[in-house]
Amino acid sequence: MVQKAGAQPIHPRPPPPDSADARDHARRLQARFERLRLREAPRTLGGHPECDDIVGRLCIWHGDDPDSLPREPSPVTEARARMLAGLDSVALRIPGDAWVFGQRIRYLAEAGRLGEAAGLAAACGLPEAWRCDAYMGFVRHQQGDAQAAEAAFRSALAAMPSERAAQWADVSPLLDRGLRSWLEAQPDSATAAEHLWTLADPLFLSAGNDRWTAHMSRWTYAMSSERTWTPHQMRWGDDLTKVVVRYGWPAAWESSWPRAGQRTGSAVGHDSPGVRRTFPGREVLEPGREAAVHWPESRRGPTAYLPPYLDSLGALDGQIGRFRRPNGVFVVAAAEVPGPAELPEPAPQAKSGLPDPASLANPALPGEAALAGLFLARDGRVAMSAWGAVAPGAAVRLSGLVPGEGTGVVSLEAWTPSRRVAYRLRQGTSLAAQMPGLLALSDLVLLEAAADPRDASQTANVLRGGTVYRGDDSLNVAFEVYGLGPGSQTISFRAWVAGGEGLLSRLARWLRLRGPSREVSVEWEEASPPGLPPLFRVLRLRLPGLDAGDYELTVEVSVPGRTPTRRNRRFVVEPIGAP
Repeated sequence: MVQKAGAQPIHPRPPPPDSADARDHARRLQARFERLRLREAPRTLGGHPECDDIVGRLCIWHGDDPDSLPREPSPVTEARARMLAGLDSVALRIPGDAWVFGQRIRYLAEAGRLGEAAGLAAACGLPEAWRCDAYMGFVRHQQGDAQAAEAAFRSALAAMPSERAAQWADVSPLLDRGLRSWLEAQPDSATAAEHLWTLADPLFLSAGNDRWTAHMSRWTYAMSSERTWTPHQMRWGDDLTKVVVRYGWPAAWESSWPRAGQRTGSAVGHDSPGVRRTFPGREVLEPGREAAVHWPESRRGPTAYLPPYLDSLGALDGQIGRFRRPNGVFVVAAAEVPGPAELPEPAPQAKSGLPDPASLANPALPGEAALAGLFLARDGRVAMSAWGAVAPGAAVRLSGLVPGEGTGVVSLEAWTPSRRVAYRLRQGTSLAAQMPGLLALSDLVLLEAAADPRDASQTANVLRGGTVYRGDDSLNVAFEVYGLGPGSQTISFRAWVAGGEGLLSRLARWLRLRGPSREVSVEWEEASPPGLPPLFRVLRLRLPGLDAGDYELTVEVSVPGRTPTRRNRRFVVEPIGAP
C-alpha cells in the first residue's frame, strides 16, 4: 500500500484542561507519531510491482512471503511509548472519550502490551458498552483466546446499532465471485454464511473460530482508526477500512526512497509472513460431489489470514479415504508430519500468545510432539473429531465414523504449539449413503509396503503416511467393492497406472504384454463370495524404476449386466536416490 508522506518529530505536552482542547491534543499526538513512524521506517529500494488490486487510494500487490519482517526502529518504539503516556494523561481529563480509548487499546496491542490492553478493556466504562465488548474481543483475539473473543464479539454485535452489526457480520466482501454466487443462491443466507465461517477456520485443533474473531477484530481496528492520521500520511477512509477488513492491518512498515521530483517517499505496509487464503473454493460446496477436492492453500485471493498463535500454516502430504458402512461412513486419514529439521526454532512463550493446551481437553504434549486431530465440518459445525499425538517426522493415522449423508469437509491436522507451526490436509468430499444394489467402490487407500490388513478397519493403522514413492517402491492399495448382491457371479478387476514420461514402455516391460496393445493394465477375475458384505481387497504392484512425475492409479470393477465402477488415487514418484 503506497502513498506520499512527510515527517515531523513528536513532542508530547500535557493536555490542556478543556475537553475539546484535550481531544485535539490527543489527535495531534497520534498524527505526529505516524509522521515519525514514516520518517524513521526502514528504507526499501526501488518502487513496487504492478498493483494486483487498487482500492481507492491504495495499491495492493501480493508478493512472495519474506523470510522476516523489517525490524521496527527503536525511535518508533520509544515514540509510541511516549504517545501512549500522553494519551493516558488525556484520558484522565476526558475518561469517557471513545476515540482516545480506541487509540490506547490499538497502540498497546501494536506494542505487544496485551496484558495492559486487556486490563484497560476490562475497566472500559465507555457510554456505549458494546464498544467495550468489541475492544475486549480485539485484545482476546490478539492473545490467541478465540473462545473469549467470540463471547465478547457476540455480546458487542447484539448491542451495537443494527446497521453497524449487519456491516460487521457481512462475509461477502471476503469471498471470490464463485463463493458470492453460491451464497446468494442459498435459501438461508445466515446458515450458509455460518457454514463458510466454519470452513474458513484455519485450525479445528484450536478452540474457537479465530478466523471469525479476526474478522471482528479487523472491524474493531477500523473503528478505532476513524478520524486518525495514517503512516500513508492521509486520513483514514473507507478504502483503508476495506483493505483492513480483507487483509488485516500491516505487521511492519517500510518507506520507499523519494522518486525524481518528489520530496518524500511512500509508506509500504507488510503482511505477516505466512498469511494464507482460508476460505474454500466453490467446488468444495458442490452438492452430491463424489470426487474429493483438495483445499487450496494459495495466499492469493480477496482475503488472507494467519492465526496469532502460528508463524506458519503448511500443507500435509497424506491421504483421506472413505469406506461405506450400514450406520455411516468410516473415514481414515494419514499424513507425514515434517521432521525436526524442517521445524522452526521454538518461540519464546512470552511472545507466543498460545491458548492453554489444557483448554483443548488434551494431555500435555511430550517434548516436540505435535497435537493431531481428524475432523468433519458440516452444516456450520465440526461434527466429528479424533485426537492423538505424533512425534515430528512420524506418520499420524486417525479414523472415525460419521453419518452417511450429504457433503462435508474432512480435515487432518497437526500442530506443534512450542514451534508455532501447524499443518493440515483438508478436502471437501461426499458422504452420501451407499445406494442399495448399486455397484460401487470405496476410495483407494495407500498402505505401508508390508501391510496386509484383513478388512477396512485394519487399514486405519497401516495407511501410508504420504503419497510420494521412489522408483523402486511397491504400490500397496486397499479398497472395498459394494453392491455385489446375492448369488454366484464373476467379478472382473482391471487396474492401470497413467502419467509420467516414459511410463508406457516401462509398464509394458513390467507386465510383459503381448502384441501392440496401447493400454497398459493388469486384469484378473474371481467369483463373488457368499453373503452381502463389502468385498475387501488389497492390490500390490511393484514400481519398476518409474520416471519421476505425477501418476494416477485407477481400479475398475465390473460384473456382467451391471455398469462398471472405478476409482482413482494420485501419487508421486521421485527419482531413486533423491533426498
